Amino acid sequence: MRILFRRALCVLLCLCLMLPGFALADGDASGVRFDLRFQMDPQAFPPAQRRTLSGIADLINIMSLQGTLEMAYNGCFDLNAALRLKDEPDTHTTLRLYGNESHWNVESNLLGSEKLMINMIATLEFALKAYYHLDIPVQRLAMFISPYVHTSAFEALISTWRGVMEAQSGPRVIARADLLSLAEQLSAVAADDRAFRVWTQALALEAGYDEAIMEVMTTLPEWAETFLAEEGLEIAISGETETWRTGDLTLFTRTVEDSVTAWSVTPPATLNGYQLNLFYKGQPNGRHVLHIHITDAYEDTVVNCDLEAVNIPDLTCELPISAPFSLSADLNGIFLEAPVSLRFAGEGAEGQFTLSMLHPQTSQPQLTLTGTLVPYTPESVPAYTTEELLTGVNLLSINDESLTRLVSGVASPMLRGIFPLMVHMPASSVQSILDLLTESGVIDFVFNGGSSVEEEYYD
Repeated sequence: MRILFRRALCVLLCLCLMLPGFALADGDASGVRFDLRFQMDPQAFPPAQRRTLSGIADLINIMSLQGTLEMAYNGCFDLNAALRLKDEPDTHTTLRLYGNESHWNVESNLLGSEKLMINMIATLEFALKAYYHLDIPVQRLAMFISPYVHTSAFEALISTWRGVMEAQSGPRVIARADLLSLAEQLSAVAADDRAFRVWTQALALEAGYDEAIMEVMTTLPEWAETFLAEEGLEIAISGETETWRTGDLTLFTRTVEDSVTAWSVTPPATLNGYQLNLFYKGQPNGRHVLHIHITDAYEDTVVNCDLEAVNIPDLTCELPISAPFSLSADLNGIFLEAPVSLRFAGEGAEGQFTLSMLHPQTSQPQLTLTGTLVPYTPESVPAYTTEELLTGVNLLSINDESLTRLVSGVASPMLRGIFPLMVHMPASSVQSILDLLTESGVIDFVFNGGSSVEEEYYD
């Protein structure tokens, strides 16, 4: 099951490649029409996974997906998609996903007139329940569902940081007393902010490092006192380079020259012995490199991460895709149960594009996405308030009343919609899906009330 989630995570990363931040062109909104096909080769996966993935591949390889995606500067979006198997009209299955950063609604012909509501604030805590009770690492996927999962966790910390560090601009000196006060504030925010604590658990609980991260945040004031000079922090700008220094320590440097940006972060070790080093270098529409290295008090590597992206397209101004692009990620260290290597490559020509997830050693395509992406200007700007989105059934907080309503409203359209899909679905795919759901414990999780959660947090 862990391998399955890693594969699913790869698929999400593929989609993230094609939607780099949902950057918008001129105007209040932008749109993309898409027509996608999928191709999976189970023989390109390790031998132990091929039997199960063979059935999954039989299903994926007859799927097609068409639709539109509209995004607005206000954070709202509207995705309308239609799935078909073998291009058979009777398998036409619709999906509409729309909302704002914090709340999504889901509509489909499988749901009839009912609609589901997903509270993005709750996704990580809900996903952690599967890990707590069934050892299913759903949080690995939940971390990639929406940028809001991360922005909500750091919103209060970033706001507090900016209040002191960005109170002025240009060359300046920030007093030691102000920095120590900032450390106290950040420590208090981290301790009290439930979104940050849940994010920390989702990221590091499985590896056993969530408490270590919280300890770092709790001891920020004491840590800051150990290295901050009496004169405070000097932020100096010389030519194209910005440098942050305190005493003899250089904590941060950034250089922007000829559209190339490079920066590095080298703080002193934390009180519990963790040493962090970050380095980034990149240029627009070019090569981007990020290196993260963390060691513990014993100088063992906790995390070593190398990311490289080349020519990742901006969907609002670089369509149709023509230049080759790629993404690679290599992660290792005691934070992970096993090293992770991911490789993606894509290209485009004559309006068509191809995006492939590659075997990291052989470069053989494992999962390939092909199709077209056509930009357009929406007739209206997506705009949804949270109040408008709360009318759907809360998927992450199903109770007896909402379950009764959902079952009564969904049963008939669900059967009508699923039946033609089952008719055209390969038998091998049905078997693989059932095997995965049974072995992972997902079926038990669903039928034993795994969806009951702390409603007071999500309301």
